Amino acid sequence: MDNAPWHKKTLRLIDTEKQPEYADIAASVQFLRLPPYSPDLNPIEQVWRITRKENTHNTFFASINNLTETVDNAFEVWAVPNEQLKSLCSFK
Repeated sequence: MDNAPWHKKTLRLIDTEKQPEYADIAASVQFLRLPPYSPDLNPIEQVWRITRKENTHNTFFASINNLTETVDNAFEVWAVPNEQLKSLCSFK
């Protein structure tokens, strides 16, 4: 769990305040907190790093639509699990 505001709220409701409506979640989940800034421990950060490097780095996009289309096309490759995605989202 990183330090996103919605994660902090989740932690508060489920773990700290032990709200009864979340008892089933509390019984089956263990929260692991990441350090405040730890992109190497958050697998999606590796996906974004490669996406920027291979698709958007040092590129001018005339419109937000061009940028969105470029990123969408890059993510289409990962719509089906593959070795590159598996490698980026695993810990060594």
